[in-house]
Amino acid sequence: MYFGKFISPIFQKGLYFKPNNKISVFGQPNFYIGNRKLCSFRSTKNLKTSLILSKQDIKESFVKKFPVSARPYVQLSRIDRPIGTWLFLIPSYWGLFLASPTPDLKLLSVFAVGSLVVRSAVCIINDMADYKFDKQVERTKTRPLASGQVTHKKAFVFLGAHFASLYAMTLPILNNQTILLCLSSLPLAVLYPFMKRFSYYPQAVLGLFINWGVLAGYYAIAGPIGLTAVIPLYISSFLWTIVYDTVYAHQDKNDDRMIGVKSTALKFAENTKPILSVLSVATIGGMALTGSLLSMPLVYYLGTGVCATHLFYKLYRVNLDDADDCSDFFKSSRDFGLIYLVTIFLSHLYQDDKKKEIN
Repeated sequence: MYFGKFISPIFQKGLYFKPNNKISVFGQPNFYIGNRKLCSFRSTKNLKTSLILSKQDIKESFVKKFPVSARPYVQLSRIDRPIGTWLFLIPSYWGLFLASPTPDLKLLSVFAVGSLVVRSAVCIINDMADYKFDKQVERTKTRPLASGQVTHKKAFVFLGAHFASLYAMTLPILNNQTILLCLSSLPLAVLYPFMKRFSYYPQAVLGLFINWGVLAGYYAIAGPIGLTAVIPLYISSFLWTIVYDTVYAHQDKNDDRMIGVKSTALKFAENTKPILSVLSVATIGGMALTGSLLSMPLVYYLGTGVCATHLFYKLYRVNLDDADDCSDFFKSSRDFGLIYLVTIFLSHLYQDDKKKEIN
């Protein structure tokens, strides 16, 4: 049995099916990427390692779809790693859907594309600032600026193209006040990569910036009316970012300690899980407070409870000394965000049904 182009795992003891449908019998189940056999699994650790290899293969195959001259720019903008775009986009959609159960398609589109462009721009700024550090860190030493594939001058021109396209895209759709609100967050984007040089809390600056879309999304539809109701959610998302990015920073803690880069991972150290647990409680509390201020129905609090279960379960399970585990926790933040987004949508549906019953 062959499921798609990339992955064909059949986990049955003593039996596996190759993509060409020939049956082979061995003592261990096997795993394939396309037509290439990765391994026979003897332990769950081998299974995990092989799955990580498969993800890397998929990323590399995506980059290779572009012309050779464009590949460094694809990697520089991180469009081959969509998790960052998700984490920019989701808070914006929270704001949009809290303001309206049916946001205009143009608004949804401009925030979606805008999240992709802004995230890419922030990655370029980050790599331009950190290229000397990146050369010394195993995970980042092959990045285009650190490895010399792209010069700073070309990266700066590429960055300018991002901002130009962003301005051209938002001007016809967003009102001037919303555009100004979005622009007011840009100093935080520039400050973020430099924070790690003199503060243990660069994650705090990232949290302030990456979740600005909560305010911008809500303001784009509702204006200043009721904006104070989503401020607790903005604070919640800020704390949530510190949680997931602290875990993410644990991937590089040994390299960071050696080269003098600071992070909350190093600051919290062995107290990371207790501190992040407290921040997670505050995150869920802020979400609940926003629901109360907006008079959300019971389904909202049930959905928020599912978010809490997801977050605490992932935090309990993550091994902070395992880089792959930390990366998986970071990527699972998308699921947390989507669960809450669905919660907001279902809450509006429930409210609409109640209004119809009354009328």
